[in-house]
Amino acid sequence: MNAANLVLRPALKTMTTLIAMAFITMGLSVVTSSTATAQESATQQSMASRWTSDRYEFRVRHWINKRRANNGMSALTTVACATRTANRWSAHLAETDAFYHQDMGNLLSKCSAYYAGETLGRGGISPYRLVTMWMESAPHKAVLLSANAKRIGIGAVVDSHGQWLTTANFVKL
Repeated sequence: MNAANLVLRPALKTMTTLIAMAFITMGLSVVTSSTATAQESATQQSMASRWTSDRYEFRVRHWINKRRANNGMSALTTVACATRTANRWSAHLAETDAFYHQDMGNLLSKCSAYYAGETLGRGGISPYRLVTMWMESAPHKAVLLSANAKRIGIGAVVDSHGQWLTTANFVKL
């Protein structure tokens, strides 16, 4: 055996072992990833089935008001026009499999409001987790903690993926 083989052979063996381990690791992570995705989907669907729309909406409002109280702000009370608009918007987004904000001018005019803000959420998550996620996002947190908001309307529906699609409309009449 020449000197080049003595040096290259162990290096080639090490490299082959590392490549094989990388493929095995990638294969395991793909399996783990698809397993996790299936588990997440099942969890989301079971989360959606645990709640009625009315109860889910009530708990979202509860957690929003809890966060407002923690920040020295008054609780928001529900108002029919914002609730109707939120319910219609959530249903529209669920039916069209879309996710975007409605025109706030629509909310202002329908409710004869002076202020309107909106947050949207989608997922197989609890009301607590939804509000926590909003509070972790600066733009959403600004809407939840707006001193302008005095009333709220919440609409939550389960979409075709088994996930909650939630609209929270904040208004000042």
